[in-house]
Amino acid sequence: MTILDFLMRDEGFAVLTAGSGEEGLRLMERERVDLVILDINLPGIDGLEVCHRIKTTAQIPVIFLSARDRDSDVISGLETGADDYMRKPFNHRELILRIGKLLKLAGGSTEGQTAIRTGKLLINRERETVFFDSREIKLTPMEYNLLAVLGSRLDWVISWQVLLKEAWGYEDWEGGREIVKVNIRRLRIKIEPDPSEPIYLLTERGRGYKLACVR
Repeated sequence: MTILDFLMRDEGFAVLTAGSGEEGLRLMERERVDLVILDINLPGIDGLEVCHRIKTTAQIPVIFLSARDRDSDVISGLETGADDYMRKPFNHRELILRIGKLLKLAGGSTEGQTAIRTGKLLINRERETVFFDSREIKLTPMEYNLLAVLGSRLDWVISWQVLLKEAWGYEDWEGGREIVKVNIRRLRIKIEPDPSEPIYLLTERGRGYKLACVR
């Protein structure tokens, strides 16, 4: 049993472990999994590819826990679809708190019963669903919460710090700016007609982001 296994079990979590990326993916086919903790360096296929395969088939929260601590490593992990990235050595209490936040986001509800509409985009806050031109857009819990916060103040510029606090519940978070930035990029890919020329999710340089009021 690894130290991480022990810490997780001590916190009351049921833990499944795998010795390689391939083994982990096979395990997920047989067992119900609520959250995945990955390292980038794995025997066989690496953690980035494992994360990509998970996210193409399921909306399961993924945390990278890795000794690869360059900013480029963090960005690569988040761009692959991970919901969070922690560098080793890590504070185990912080890891448990982050796990709790992600599980709450994945299973929780967003306050408010209002439908938010801008252009062809519709955010149904009662059902926590998003539609573009009557087609449902599949979002991760983190992507949805971010979009819902932006939609709650339509056409207002919101700083990444406020988005981090309101969408994820953190006053401060290592790599928080990049987490917001990467999730904005993911949202643009999913909701923008042309992600390279966004008309809905706009960046106000030096100030933050806004969900524009489109007619």
